[in-house]
Amino acid sequence: AYQFCRFMKKSFLIRFLFLLIMIFGVSSCSDLQKESSNSACNTALDNQDFDTAISVCTSSKGKGDAYMGKGGFNITNLLNNSGGETTPSYIANKDSKFGTVDSNASKVLYIIGTAQSQVSSASTRATNIQNAKNAFDNASSNFSGIISSDKDAALMYTFANVFAMQLGQVIFYDSLDYACEQIACSDNYTDASNTELVNYDGYIFPEDQMAKRNTYGTNVDTSAKLTCSGLDKTITYITRITDGLTKSGSSTSGSSTSIISDSKTAVCASFTTLYNLCSTDACRTACTTSGC
Repeated sequence: AYQFCRFMKKSFLIRFLFLLIMIFGVSSCSDLQKESSNSACNTALDNQDFDTAISVCTSSKGKGDAYMGKGGFNITNLLNNSGGETTPSYIANKDSKFGTVDSNASKVLYIIGTAQSQVSSASTRATNIQNAKNAFDNASSNFSGIISSDKDAALMYTFANVFAMQLGQVIFYDSLDYACEQIACSDNYTDASNTELVNYDGYIFPEDQMAKRNTYGTNVDTSAKLTCSGLDKTITYITRITDGLTKSGSSTSGSSTSIISDSKTAVCASFTTLYNLCSTDACRTACTTSGC
């Protein structure tokens, strides 16, 4: 944490994931991944021996920090990788038939060390992503009970949910071997014939999202309903992120945290689009969320 605070005081330009790193400016510069009352836990965290830390840390904060490290979140990775990877040529030079790509998840992958430029195997990335998501979900669970009384824990809780949310988007949308523009997928852009379509790289096209709907069938109502059910966890993450920021003492309306409102707006827009496709009450219920 000392290195992090010194880094911030030098005013380096840190383009941390979605500008959330600026939140640290309003949090204390105490050690965000170190508890004070358990020497074995502290030693394991200092040595980045996160499996041991998960075993020996007893407090909610210590165990939560251990799971954050297990997922790939630590100060070293944060400082080294916060700017994200150079946009791959296959994305920068994409065919015009593909819509605007969402690259937010790719930034998370780069920070935790499993972006396409860091891990060439899609299957290895898939395994890493699932394991990291599990770790961040566990971190969130451990932090959740203390975020009202511990601002550092609230901040780490926020990060845990941001990372888990984006990794979940990759798993949900970025794992098929085809993409398409229409629900029937008669166009069917295969990964083999389109270099833009690389699985588990965190670059999600609208056509990836349409292909996911297609996996639930070509019936518009049914596919919309099941897609909404699959997206419901995203709303849960957004709610937790907002709660974590509030309890950490950070504003959710400032420019440094605009990604929160931007992400929520985008997700809610997806629900609205899907809701408008519904023709049954069951579908409308699935696509209605109080989070929006």
